[in-house]
Amino acid sequence: MSLPTPVSNSAPPPPEPNFHVVTSAPLTPAQQIALSECTWAAGHPDIQMACYLGRICTNAPPKCCRYKAVPSIIQAGPTCGLTALSMLLNGQPSPEEILNLAKERHFTHIGEMFSAHNFFELVREVLGRHSAITVQCHLYQGRLNCAKVKERLTCGACIFVPYDPDFNHGPCLKLGHKAHWALIIGYMIDADDEFYVLARHGKTKNIAVWPLKALSASNSNLIEFAQPKGYPDTDFLVPDGGIGGELGLKNRSIIVEGLPTEDVVII
Repeated sequence: MSLPTPVSNSAPPPPEPNFHVVTSAPLTPAQQIALSECTWAAGHPDIQMACYLGRICTNAPPKCCRYKAVPSIIQAGPTCGLTALSMLLNGQPSPEEILNLAKERHFTHIGEMFSAHNFFELVREVLGRHSAITVQCHLYQGRLNCAKVKERLTCGACIFVPYDPDFNHGPCLKLGHKAHWALIIGYMIDADDEFYVLARHGKTKNIAVWPLKALSASNSNLIEFAQPKGYPDTDFLVPDGGIGGELGLKNRSIIVEGLPTEDVVII
């Protein structure tokens, strides 16, 4: 299986990224009002706010809710996958360090990761270098809304998932034109047995709660690359066959198991 062929970049190099880790800030009056709902998660304001914003389990608790407490890091430029990987390791190594390594491996030009195969190789290398224990990592091919993925999440796995984000960062169907990486850090099952995932990604400090079936459909619709509006003159590294091909993003995700981070169990 051949790796993508780098494309020459004639545009001036972009400015150096400026990442920062988001720390907790005092709640605004509006947030305090919001937290009058979803009171079952009152001891976990990130989850309480996520469920309030998603209108999920606002009046009754879920059957179960558990996740791994990883930090929020806001991405700089098109580095969503690299930033998510840094989050998984609590910011060590930093997104900048991972970006430099990805460039050395010829996996990216300025941080973009349109090949799940290449990102998988990068995740394995970074985890091998920086994890204190042996962590299992494998490239999953197939729809996410299935018994196998649900089982891995309930056993404490985290999953890197590419998807199309909508205006509110939730999963949508835009054929891959907005392709973005999220890190799934946990799950929730409501009273009607609807399965949700808890996610972090580099565009917001908030934890997100999404139906697994919606994320699965978005992951399966990644079929074509579109030039990002903010980078009209930048050549991006797109794999042979495009993002919908064997080396691309469609129906691809990366499952990581055996992480030492303990699960936060709410219900």
